[in-house]
Amino acid sequence: MLYRDRENGMILGVCAGIAERFEFNVLGVRILAVVAMVCLAFWPVIVAYVAFGLLLRDRPLYYYGQDYEQRFWRSSDREME
Repeated sequence: MLYRDRENGMILGVCAGIAERFEFNVLGVRILAVVAMVCLAFWPVIVAYVAFGLLLRDRPLYYYGQDYEQRFWRSSDREME
């Protein structure tokens, strides 16, 4: 699935999301986007970038900590409700 990666992105996270999805280098995708703006057409590339930025969902958050921490926070959330 294609997502925006605002955590690693510079503006809207579109290039970072494309790089993550297709396992490319983020810098390479950004350079390719700038080259496309300069060589092809400036406004259509900007419109496409903004459209992707508005239409794509944010990348889901993943928990990479210890299992016991995850269980603790899940049990705390249930007790507060």
